[in-house]
Amino acid sequence: MKKIYFFLTISLFLFSTIFAQNLIKGKVIDQTNGEPIANAVIKVKNTEIQTITDAKGEFEINSEQLSINNQKLTTNNQQETTNKRPATNNQQLIITHLTYESQEVEIKANQSFYLIALQANTTQLGEVIVSAYQNNQKFLDVAGAVSVITAKELHRDNDISISNAMNRISGIYMHAGTFTTNRVTIRGIGSRSLFGTNKVRAYFNDIPLTSGDGETSIEDIDLSLIDRVEILKGTNSSIYGAGLGGTVLLHAQKADFSKTSLSSDFFVGSFGLRRNVVSFKTGDANGNFNLTYTNFHTNGYRENNQTDRQSIGLTGQFASGEKTTIAILANYIKLKAFIPSSIDFNTFKNNPRAAAPTWLRSKGYEDYQKGLFGVSIAHQLTDNLQNTLSLFSAFRNSDEPRPFNFLREKSFSYGFRNRLNFSPQIKDFKPIFMLGTEYFSEFYAWGTYQNNNQILGNALSDQEEKRNYLNIFAQADLPLTQKMMFSLGLNLNDTDYRYIDLFVGDGKNLSGNYGFKKMISPRLAINYKLTEKQSIHANLSHGFSPPTLSETLLPSGAINPNIQPEDGYTYEIGSRGNLLKNKLFYDIAIYSMQIRNLLVARRTGDDAFVGVNAGKTQHNGLEINLNYQAIQNEKAFVSHLFFFTNYTLADYKFKEFIDGNNNFSGNMLTGTPKNTFNAGVDANSRLGFYTNLNFQFVDRMPILDNNTLFSEAYQVANAKLGWQKKLFNQLKINIFTYINNLFDVKYASMILINAAGTPTAPPRYYYPALPRNYTWGISLKWEW
Repeated sequence: MKKIYFFLTISLFLFSTIFAQNLIKGKVIDQTNGEPIANAVIKVKNTEIQTITDAKGEFEINSEQLSINNQKLTTNNQQETTNKRPATNNQQLIITHLTYESQEVEIKANQSFYLIALQANTTQLGEVIVSAYQNNQKFLDVAGAVSVITAKELHRDNDISISNAMNRISGIYMHAGTFTTNRVTIRGIGSRSLFGTNKVRAYFNDIPLTSGDGETSIEDIDLSLIDRVEILKGTNSSIYGAGLGGTVLLHAQKADFSKTSLSSDFFVGSFGLRRNVVSFKTGDANGNFNLTYTNFHTNGYRENNQTDRQSIGLTGQFASGEKTTIAILANYIKLKAFIPSSIDFNTFKNNPRAAAPTWLRSKGYEDYQKGLFGVSIAHQLTDNLQNTLSLFSAFRNSDEPRPFNFLREKSFSYGFRNRLNFSPQIKDFKPIFMLGTEYFSEFYAWGTYQNNNQILGNALSDQEEKRNYLNIFAQADLPLTQKMMFSLGLNLNDTDYRYIDLFVGDGKNLSGNYGFKKMISPRLAINYKLTEKQSIHANLSHGFSPPTLSETLLPSGAINPNIQPEDGYTYEIGSRGNLLKNKLFYDIAIYSMQIRNLLVARRTGDDAFVGVNAGKTQHNGLEINLNYQAIQNEKAFVSHLFFFTNYTLADYKFKEFIDGNNNFSGNMLTGTPKNTFNAGVDANSRLGFYTNLNFQFVDRMPILDNNTLFSEAYQVANAKLGWQKKLFNQLKINIFTYINNLFDVKYASMILINAAGTPTAPPRYYYPALPRNYTWGISLKWEW
């Protein structure tokens, strides 16, 4: 009996071993966030062998089927085929999913496990896994106003600026004055900022890109480093500080899993444009690294407009044991950009290439070095409990010779972000709870000096600022039924500034401390699935934006203790989903934002201003996004035909706005167009040729608070034509021509609202857009 038992045990062991050796296993994940993709179809090319991934994204294929199929293929040629696993003849797995780009993976003789990452499909966004609320939901299930810019959409243009991709998103308008002077507004928030983006927060792989006084520069991150952008609009981002404008989340590019690549991009264009990108990427099941160097130069369209920029970026992720994952981020920028500044109406109409006379005479520029560093450690404490800790630091050193002085700045910041995710399972009830903290501290030193022909002169001021904030946030996602998800969010913010006046030349010491009252911002949201392909959502949320330190200062330089943060509520309802046999994706939202304590600069003398909370604004809006996949057939001559369109109605007004003796109540909000419309088409041929066409209409926008002056509405079109192919199974080539402003329209790409003139010079409101211009590029990628 013992012999029989022993024989059966050995036989079972050998059988299970042989069976396991005949299995090809794998896992399919989202390229951006690493989340598993269920229901992906895994098919062996030119066979009937296929399977689908389970809820964990995993699949299995019996390699004996491959061997049998391979024998059939080789019989016609009278070739011998062995039963070694897996089959020969360079067989490939084809991985397809409704909402992701298809991919082919070669079956290798010495590999039994395949980790396959897919890029999100532009058309079928409903099933794409998004991490905007850091719980990795399907886009269809998200209870909030979120927009996604996929890698394909980011690279529809010439890869020089993110502004075109941002402006194709409903509810967003990005002013682009120069390559380094931009302003992002989301649902009208941030439109009163003059030369940069304020009241909109941004993160790159969970690392803040926003400074201690609320300034954000997403253009500092080169497009070659970005894989996807997720945008939370309005006051929907309680886990990111509950800002009024919302949050822009940048996700880093990753290497294709189990592949190493070396790529080089070289672009040339109008006005002396040159851009070179060299990138090395490598990835496997245990780690992923991307090292990218960029070099950019342009003489500029306008006078005093030359820009030179170099950057090097490193992103990586690797496993440290079975339960710990470590992600790293480093980005360094060196930039020198001359400043043409804004120009008056007559110059804008007659000589748009001109720089502002004072900036041209002084040859003003900004010259800075900037670094960003971060590490994130995610540890699975138990099956249901995960903790993610991010540590970060940044610096910036800048010189800016200006017509009226020489500005020198230095800043250093550091902080951490920690979140604890708990996802218990109580029978069919699977809630997700999150508790987190984010702390940020920044030291900022700045001084102004006499500008002696771009040489530092005598000191005019010498100041330091210490800026700190603490966010404590919590979120609960509660699946009330299989179709209904209820989400609760809460953010507690504590912000304070310390101002140190080091200048002794005026005999005054205006140092002081200022802390705002603690702000509590709740968020309530619900998502209901009408069908498996359509859902509706609604939310009520609160947000706020603290003033910058400069906005808290009186004309004398002392701190004004009466300044309060702007804050308000958003009421929103929307729907998204797929129609027409999944060919059409729609995303529609209607909202109203009520903002109080509007911050304005009030004139108190000939050349003196003070920041005051002077009013309320009302932001009522409608956003419509439509994507239609007309053709998706790799065997057809036109293998891919895709249309998109979106529309924004921005009915934004000053609900109450009294500035001294002026009553602007009921006027349109300055710096924001009431109507914007985008449309485009992408077409690909199986021969490798492709084209992208874009059209944009932007309505006129008020320049002055009294609404007596408006910018002109404009229509602009862009086009891209290229050819891309994979050669020798390892080399990918992409050659393109891009035409910006196809019909050579003259318009202002950035408006400086409420600009003041002088007794001898009119106000300078306008940054002229580039006329028709061209970019030619070639990209080579060697992959092994």
